Amino acid sequence: MPLPLRLPAALFAAALLVLLLLAPSRAVARVTPADASADVLVLGDSLGVGLRPSLAGLLGDTKIAWDVRSGRTTPQGLTALRSAMRIVHPKTVIVSLGTNDGPNGATFATRIAKVLRDIGPNACVVWADIYRPARKGPYAALNTTLAYEAQHVRRLHLVPWLAAVSAQKVTLPDGLHPDPTGFEYRAQLIADAVHKSCEFPVPTVGGGTDGAPSGGSTATGTGGTTAPDA
Repeated sequence: MPLPLRLPAALFAAALLVLLLLAPSRAVARVTPADASADVLVLGDSLGVGLRPSLAGLLGDTKIAWDVRSGRTTPQGLTALRSAMRIVHPKTVIVSLGTNDGPNGATFATRIAKVLRDIGPNACVVWADIYRPARKGPYAALNTTLAYEAQHVRRLHLVPWLAAVSAQKVTLPDGLHPDPTGFEYRAQLIADAVHKSCEFPVPTVGGGTDGAPSGGSTATGTGGTTAPDA
């Protein structure tokens, strides 16, 4: 009976593929006293974790402090931010939060205000807008809220991640997290926003232009149950 013998192997292979795809997103990084002199703070969920291999090289020799964790909501990020700001006093804060929040725009607006308040009035804030698959719930109101806040808070600058996904510039193997090339693209979008909006020196090697990195491929989504996996 070949079919019963093949099925467990197929299930194991599928499970292994999922683990391999999501393993990078489970990493955690926290700010420590060694980061005290950092000029840039990255605060986020697993979409922030995946920036680590690429972003540093795009920001030159600038010291970066990382506080990122898989599954983090904006309130959880706010708690982490308060701890980090006891150690670092960054000139620029890169935020990757909102993907694991609920869909209510008014609630998200309150959370954004608290993040900006706790960062302080002098730091430039670069925040990636949101794309998530249907299994994680609606998100249009979150992006509307981010756009409204960016129009009214001059130091808040948005990164067009939703546009990159919609234009099929990146591949999302699990419907949410990009592959390594997609994370490189996301990192370049963020670096371009930092250089353009935060009076940040452009590195002499590498870097994109006008927020439009080259390359990219297709974006795909998958079904499944709701889970805080960003």
